[in-house]
Amino acid sequence: MAKFNNISVTPRFNRPSTVGKTLLEFNYIKGGDYVDPGLIVSVHIFKDINNGSADNWLDLHSGGSNYGLVDPEHNDDIVAYFSDNGDEDAYQSGGSSIYKYGTGKFAVVLEEGMDWSLPGGLVYGTYTNAVTGKYWDIWTVQDNIADGNLVTYIHSFELFEDSIITLTEPLMVTTRQKLVQKYVNKNSKIDLHITSEHTVNNTNITSSIKNIFNSTILNNAAIRIIKLKDDTSSGASYEEIVPWTSDGVNVNSDDTIIYNWNTEAREIGMYELQVSSTFLDQNILSDKFNLVVR
Repeated sequence: MAKFNNISVTPRFNRPSTVGKTLLEFNYIKGGDYVDPGLIVSVHIFKDINNGSADNWLDLHSGGSNYGLVDPEHNDDIVAYFSDNGDEDAYQSGGSSIYKYGTGKFAVVLEEGMDWSLPGGLVYGTYTNAVTGKYWDIWTVQDNIADGNLVTYIHSFELFEDSIITLTEPLMVTTRQKLVQKYVNKNSKIDLHITSEHTVNNTNITSSIKNIFNSTILNNAAIRIIKLKDDTSSGASYEEIVPWTSDGVNVNSDDTIIYNWNTEAREIGMYELQVSSTFLDQNILSDKFNLVVR
């Protein structure tokens, strides 16, 4: 399970349940870089009741000052609302703020029993008794404080009844991992990608259960990088460059482990990379992958 300020949460792509803590992330990229907008004004949560379109929640009357934004006439239909801004280390269970966890990276946590209110206290509610199905998270952003223009960005997620499955025999899952990059040019700062492929080896498990493994299942991902020495005649044959760490290690919806590595201060030569993660009662340690900085 993922952590947000050391509190267990479930990312939107990891089959979040109606009663758990669902992490809804929002990455803001402008001109090819992660940047902070002037202000994240709000995040509205609505149910998807329009066959995969969120237009019904927006003011689409041409010429109006609210065009393209969430229509206030739908305040009574809001499932949850976030507006205050803070950093990740300010998050505590039950908070209804928008939290920043890196440059251009923000998140809200949707959880059972969370209280929320619109600006001015016009509407007040408690997020509770959520139902399964698809939802929208609509982010209202002010890129430039000076011009005051607001823009909405719309993303989707789905809530499930729970993440519990029951089996009549032990689950047999084989995980194979592969490092995508083989060569990195010195002075590069790149995302290293370690892909994961899971195979359920039980013959009598239904396809519906096997399909669960199309979502993220890996937890507690960590990485280690060592520099292999050319001269092994004395001392250790390697130097640990990145000790085992989970800082900056992310897992996406395909169970690809991602780590952003800066090679600016690194020597040219051969490096060795390994990742670890957990799944059920298994601690999965990948093969040792060679990576050349050239």
